[in-house]
Amino acid sequence: MGKLEKNVFVIWITTFTTMLGVGLIAPIMAIYAQTLGATNLEIGLIFGSFALARTVAQIPVGVLSDIYGKKFFIVCGTFFYGVFTLLYNFVSTVLGLLIVRTFTGIFSSFVTPVAGSYVAAIAPKTRLGEYMGIFNSAITLGFGVGPFIGGILADIYGIRTPFYFCGFLGILAAIISYMKLEDIVFNENTKKRSIKNISNLFSFEFLKNRNFLSSFVINTSNVMINAGIITYLALYAISYDISISQVGFMIASTNILIALLQRSFGKLYDRLGNVMIIIGIFIISFGMYLLSTSTTFLNMIISLTIVAVGSSISSTATTSLAVKDIPTYRKGEAMGLFTTSMNIGMFIGSISFGFLADILGIANMYKFSAIFSIVVGIISYLRIER
Repeated sequence: MGKLEKNVFVIWITTFTTMLGVGLIAPIMAIYAQTLGATNLEIGLIFGSFALARTVAQIPVGVLSDIYGKKFFIVCGTFFYGVFTLLYNFVSTVLGLLIVRTFTGIFSSFVTPVAGSYVAAIAPKTRLGEYMGIFNSAITLGFGVGPFIGGILADIYGIRTPFYFCGFLGILAAIISYMKLEDIVFNENTKKRSIKNISNLFSFEFLKNRNFLSSFVINTSNVMINAGIITYLALYAISYDISISQVGFMIASTNILIALLQRSFGKLYDRLGNVMIIIGIFIISFGMYLLSTSTTFLNMIISLTIVAVGSSISSTATTSLAVKDIPTYRKGEAMGLFTTSMNIGMFIGSISFGFLADILGIANMYKFSAIFSIVVGIISYLRIER
């Protein structure tokens, strides 16, 4: 294994571990919060605090990683993410759980955007799509496998076990990163970009770049669609006598499929270019429309498979386009800003599509999301091509 492949592999393991932890905890957090006496509103705040903390922290972390090196943030992020995940088992109040959840969100932001910028910085320019596809596969595979493992561990060994398992995985990832990962520091370029005041850590300069902004908007839209699936699929499926375990299988299998396809579609993006974005969006919208008309387990999993194919095409292409023209020594800053689109999409999507589901019903909400995806995608794609 060459030096480039070794570093990418270490980054993949690190990112996969972090997202595995997010997936492990997702299905049990609400139940665990209830055991501490949390109300539904407090449960919502606990979930939201993670996304909010990531959103606030990601941008300055991306900037600082360009100046002081990637390895420090990746090692610190995985280590303290693991430590604070272990602390879930020792809180006894809702406030304590909220505080710990916030800190896990902060330290998880040390990992994903910095790891993505690391891959973007070392990847050969002609193979950027391929390498970003590899990186994205770690995110989707970790989040896809996590709920299955977390549910099994909780059922067999108790609800606290996934927290221990995830915590130790985080610390193990920190050790691997510390021992095996080479650092990246852009000394000559970053000397010209000293941090003179705190506002420089929250720069939104890249949003002035048409390709970056369009990619950001498309990714936010795609994550909103995914939030509508993750949040409301169980309620939709149960109404047609589909079991919770089948719902879990559908979510996990489609996320795994996305992970498996992303490298191949990354290579295709390297050859075909930005047209891959609009192709992916149309496939996502078609799958969402089919989902809105599905009434059986087989029909639903076919629909979600189509959505997964479209997502793997679009997400790899938009991530690659967002950082393609960014100077190498500022890719951490760019990825820090770009990956906030995931948190924004999850937050807005779960709330706005929930509001529509109450008014229109879940099936019609899925139809609306299909139309929404096409409209946002076409407008953004035309801006890119212009």
